Amino acid sequence: MPWPGPCSGWERMPGCGGGCGRRGLRGRPAFPGPAVPGRPPPPTGPPWPPAVERGVVRVLFDHSVFSLQEHGGISRYFGELVAGLVRAEQVEPRIVAPLHVSRVLRDGALPAAGIYMPRIARTHRLRQLVNNLLSPLLAGDFAPDIVHHTYYLARMRLPARCRRVVTVFDMIHERYPGLMAPGEEIVARAKRDCVRRADHVICISRQTRNDLVEILGIAPEKISVVYLASSLGRGPAEPTPLARRPYLLYVGERRGPKNFDRLLEAYARSGVTPDVRLVCFGGPPFSAAERARMRELGCGPEQVVRLAGDDAELESLYRHALALVYPSLYEGFGLPLLEAMACDCPVLCSGVSSMPEIAGSAAWFFDPTREDDMMQAMEGIVTSTQKREMFIRAGRERVALFSWQRCVRETITVYQQCLQ
Repeated sequence: MPWPGPCSGWERMPGCGGGCGRRGLRGRPAFPGPAVPGRPPPPTGPPWPPAVERGVVRVLFDHSVFSLQEHGGISRYFGELVAGLVRAEQVEPRIVAPLHVSRVLRDGALPAAGIYMPRIARTHRLRQLVNNLLSPLLAGDFAPDIVHHTYYLARMRLPARCRRVVTVFDMIHERYPGLMAPGEEIVARAKRDCVRRADHVICISRQTRNDLVEILGIAPEKISVVYLASSLGRGPAEPTPLARRPYLLYVGERRGPKNFDRLLEAYARSGVTPDVRLVCFGGPPFSAAERARMRELGCGPEQVVRLAGDDAELESLYRHALALVYPSLYEGFGLPLLEAMACDCPVLCSGVSSMPEIAGSAAWFFDPTREDDMMQAMEGIVTSTQKREMFIRAGRERVALFSWQRCVRETITVYQQCLQ
């Protein structure tokens, strides 16, 4: 059997000396080891040219979020980031997601290795395990300088000399552990371990950075803040049948710290009903408990509506809404705020956590723990065309400060600093 040549670096196994001849990702032993009689000595140099010699940084994005999330803010962020890195040409990105459920990867526009597999109930852990095992194989001879973790749950083997970067989106599990669903403490533990192993951490707001320093004790110099941007607001406004009747818009999940229960109470007690509907986009269908509570409050199925759809439908809903109402108790960023502003939709939101940082003076803030404060905001925006126009103008100016181009530039800077 001929000597298989230098290691690709992917076979990062404990105690491996590399001289055993065990075949790795490219049919090569893992690390240079002792000479084997009858074979040439293993090479001692680096397994691939460093980024400084190539002039391009190779970044591998792991499967974590793509095997978890069909669509959502985190998937959107990584899709925009990878697309921007391809255009920038300073970085060679590669997504490795052997079995994914992501709509972001389905059209094949991004440099990704893997196949789409429709979500099957109760197979999440099995899919993660398979992806951890297959990722080195699908990576082929793409030897990364950096692995950028897309979430906290991947446990794939990594090349010994590559650096780790992870993006932290919020500290909601740590701030509100009592409001989390059963089993979600796993995410908090995985996040802690992933952040501590990382060479550098990207946070999407100063709020998240401060929470990370305070709660997990991460050194501030290990953290960079890189803001997100809106992917909506680029096309013409499409008509929506809902526009025949005025409505307030709620976007996203409704559980726990999202504070939807309190919004529902405030909406039902406010003076905007029954003329103005509450339209909820995204999240699961209304539960039996939610429907029962709506009936108790006198809100029928025509009054509070839940919809799902693609970006075009969401953009249309933003453009025709009287306002976005966002009552969350905590956000790491609050992407719907920028999406609404990009679509000329006034914003009513909580004045806590990252939301004032992101919205600036372009939103009507309320106390998310006080229903009367929410009611006042909803009634005020519904009854005043002047206030709606004022917040639309302020939103246009505010959203212009955030762009995916800026996000890409600042992320490249993080990669370069990581390799110095």
